[in-house]
Amino acid sequence: MQWIVHTAHTSNYPNPIRFQVGDPVQVGKRDEEFPGWIWVITSDGNQGWAPIQYLQIDGFDKTANALHAYSAWELNTTIGESLTLLYELNGWGWVENENKESGWVPLHTIERIVGSDR
Repeated sequence: MQWIVHTAHTSNYPNPIRFQVGDPVQVGKRDEEFPGWIWVITSDGNQGWAPIQYLQIDGFDKTANALHAYSAWELNTTIGESLTLLYELNGWGWVENENKESGWVPLHTIERIVGSDR
């Protein structure tokens, strides 16, 4: 499906977290603005938001193991830019722009192009 950017998005995280299946992470606070996201610290000490669904959390010692590979890469966008929405999760969408660059954007910054079924 094709979408268009109505509000530009710029990432606040120049060094996004990433992990692979089975990687351990430390977990912290849950995001109040975007439910379903939790603050994590990866084994290399990097910090950022990750989807709770991608983690098996051990509530006793604030650790978790990754159930899915994940990258927190956010795509910087400009108003009027056309995007393809590949999937959505917890108020964010993984999109691809016309230059084949991919990343997360908040869903409230884009809108579906009517009649688009790609």
